Amino acid sequence: MKRQVVLTWEGKERALAAIEAPVEPLELEEEMSAAGDQPLAAPRRIIRGDALVVARALEREGLQGQVDLIYVDPPYASGLDYSHEERMEGSATGRIARSSAYRDRWEHGPASYLDMLMPRLAAMKALLKPTGSMWIQVDWRSSYLVRSLCDEIFGRERFLNEIVWRRAPNLGRQARSGQFGRTLDTLIVYGAGAKARLVPPDRLVPIPRRAARRDALSGRWFTLAPRGDYTDASVARLEAEGRIHRTASGNVSIKYWLDEDATGTLCRRQPVDTLWLDIPPLRHVVSEERTGYPTQKPRALLERVIAAASPPGGLIVDLFAGSGTTASAALRLGRGFIVGDQSPVAIATMRRRLLREAPASLRVERCGARHEPAQAALEIRASEGDRMVVTLLCRPGTEPIAWAVSLEASPGAPFRIDWHAERGTGRRPTELCLTAVLPRSPSVRARVYFVDGHVAVIDPPGPSLVTPFATKPKTEPTFVVEAGT
Repeated sequence: MKRQVVLTWEGKERALAAIEAPVEPLELEEEMSAAGDQPLAAPRRIIRGDALVVARALEREGLQGQVDLIYVDPPYASGLDYSHEERMEGSATGRIARSSAYRDRWEHGPASYLDMLMPRLAAMKALLKPTGSMWIQVDWRSSYLVRSLCDEIFGRERFLNEIVWRRAPNLGRQARSGQFGRTLDTLIVYGAGAKARLVPPDRLVPIPRRAARRDALSGRWFTLAPRGDYTDASVARLEAEGRIHRTASGNVSIKYWLDEDATGTLCRRQPVDTLWLDIPPLRHVVSEERTGYPTQKPRALLERVIAAASPPGGLIVDLFAGSGTTASAALRLGRGFIVGDQSPVAIATMRRRLLREAPASLRVERCGARHEPAQAALEIRASEGDRMVVTLLCRPGTEPIAWAVSLEASPGAPFRIDWHAERGTGRRPTELCLTAVLPRSPSVRARVYFVDGHVAVIDPPGPSLVTPFATKPKTEPTFVVEAGT
């Protein structure tokens, strides 16, 4: 009988008990739908809330055993506070607004960190299909703890891979610090069941054309490698495929076909292994991809993870979602996603990003969390025909980054987005549009997101706007509707 190895620390019993905490309800805050009231074939959901309560709410909703891939990028026990940076002017040297994104400090060191992480990983594991997998990204500070923790939660036999990703080059102060540069992150991968499998992709490795030969029959380019330990039967099979090269003296070599990339460069297809050096760090991606959220990961990294660990149309969950890179990658690869975070700055960041990248449909929900209210107002003026002009008014010194308008007749109904706008990103971000021209409506509701994560909810009694529009006065009346809480 095998003896199990478990990780023990003071307070572990309380951490285990947290898994059984009361389940909070999921509440819809706003929704944009491309097809009226028809539900999406693949979910696109943002949920504000702690990963533990959101995972348990999703389980109660019926998602137990329904998720193909869970990606987790938790705090790393760094002992630091992280700030979100938003470029507010159209210059690389312009004004930057900073706001607190999240804290990564733990009062009792590793014990407090494990108190946080263990119940959340256990609750998320319940959502996985038997063929699904969980990927946890950490660095040198916590990788040894997380590996031991996952051996206990999943079972040591469910370990699939440990992948090392070079997140940055070894430059500057860290290269002269008297030790080897800490430039790596670790992806720890566990399967939910015995049938969990990954599909590692290939990558193209450039080959100098002078090192290649051209096959006379097929016209394809190839390189040669020694026969090695291929058996005679294998050589016969490869020869039938046209992959054997024989010299005049009778020596046998194996042909490896080459492909051309988009630039016409000859490349060898090479399976990706557990050392990922070919994904550029975030500093080298296009500026439009960078959100200013701390510890954001490049989309190419998540695209590789999702492609290797989920089928087309599969469901991806990330409850430490930060800037929303997992959702962005899932969109590009045709997967559904449920992403969440307890940081209001993270929710504002990923909501704006996803509405910009996939404006057709999105749901924003909350679970056991409330937004900090902010102040804003709407100025509503009658316009020509059956139109009205809605202008957003904010207090001086506040920094709105996105807002949306709903023309839903009932203020108590879920907020359905009929119009939205967000600030641009990149080195020269576009300013937030503060005016919308919309069909006249007896109700105008709005939600305004600020750079610090505060939200203004403007939900007035609609009928008060009906009479002036119905009488069509010669002068345009102005209404100012203040935000509620």
